[in-house]
Amino acid sequence: MRHVTLTVFLALAATGVGGRFAFATPFEAGVIPDQAQAVGHLDVDALRKTQVFAAAGGQAAIDKALDDAPTELRPIARAMVRAVRGVSFWRGADHGALYVETRDSKVVAQLLRKLPVKPASSVDGYSTYTMEHDEHAGHVAAVGDTLVLADSDESLEQSIHVLGGKAASLAGSNKLPVTNRQGVFVFVTIGDNLLGAIQKAAHSKMLQLALRSVAVDVGESGGLVTATAHAEMRSADAVQKAKGILDGLHALASFSDEPMVKTLLDGVTVTTNGLALEVVARLPVADLTKVMHNHIK
Repeated sequence: MRHVTLTVFLALAATGVGGRFAFATPFEAGVIPDQAQAVGHLDVDALRKTQVFAAAGGQAAIDKALDDAPTELRPIARAMVRAVRGVSFWRGADHGALYVETRDSKVVAQLLRKLPVKPASSVDGYSTYTMEHDEHAGHVAAVGDTLVLADSDESLEQSIHVLGGKAASLAGSNKLPVTNRQGVFVFVTIGDNLLGAIQKAAHSKMLQLALRSVAVDVGESGGLVTATAHAEMRSADAVQKAKGILDGLHALASFSDEPMVKTLLDGVTVTTNGLALEVVARLPVADLTKVMHNHIK
């Protein structure tokens, strides 16, 4: 049996099955440990209903991808894909976890029985397992209808505690930006450790500025894909420097002869409000579809 990694689960959940469910599964801060410094969420239910998903191949693309899955895992993989409603992840200073949120706890349990896992200690009454892959151990558990995959036993234990309501979560935390939205995809960085590491490693002058938090969300509505990046800065000077950098890049790109570049520029706005900087980019689904098809070719 081939090993199944976190990447496989994320790919299965992210692509989903088009049109089966009419619900949405937005980001829930209450399932994320309060010590998280980066969090993300993909609302698979919402993704399934977008024009972008259909343009990417929809159900046909999923069927083709699952044909390449190991024979013994193919039936349960198909059932898992049908049940997935969302994917969340969190990262602390050193470790984190991925949640594959489903509508069928039985499917999750069946998948665990198919995986090459070894039993480990139970946490809060939930069985946990380890899974070896490329000399690295993954840590896995089923908490109700949610499959939890972690890169350490500590992060798995933290996730189980929070999912079971036995530990503090980010719900109501003042660390989350108040402008946090509920897009198809949401990503938020909070906490000095992770942002500091990003800023030290970044070659971008924008990311080297005094950031306090960054929230990004992407959604589709009315034939437009809208991506919003909201940054909270530590000083008014940092806000003005960041806006100056972005305005300069916008002016430089305006000299391009590429029609798509002009389309992108026309849909970008940069605004400031106190110590906050917000960049909003809007692109018609039809134009994005052209880019996707050109890339595939």
